[in-house]
Amino acid sequence: MSDTKQILQVPGARLERIEPGENEIRLHFSLFHIVQEIENAFEDSLWTQAGNLVIREMEIEGDLPECPCEIQGGDLINNIFTYRDHAPMPIDWSGQVGCMLRVSGTDSVISIRGTGMQLEPIDFPRYLRHIKKT
Repeated sequence: MSDTKQILQVPGARLERIEPGENEIRLHFSLFHIVQEIENAFEDSLWTQAGNLVIREMEIEGDLPECPCEIQGGDLINNIFTYRDHAPMPIDWSGQVGCMLRVSGTDSVISIRGTGMQLEPIDFPRYLRHIKKT
């Protein structure tokens, strides 16, 4: 039996809007990519999906960017782990969590720290294509 892993890809994500609340912030993505890695397969598969990245009890550093915008890359932080440009799914982390996302075509950086972070998928992922294993 093969194991399957899903990896969220940060570069190229499309951030549609940001909704700051009293104790949380919601980053609404109309598109992000997911690589589905299948053990013992010749190729992996690339998918796309929409979703909300929710960070609870957060602190925001700097100004939030104008939306919509494309994310060039960045870090997702889960306690002692920092994932550069990608992160394993599912994302339902607690402790010292956060994100530092660079906006394409600008010097703008979204930097948010909190005590909980969750990726809430919207609808179902859509298959794009098979890709060569890296």
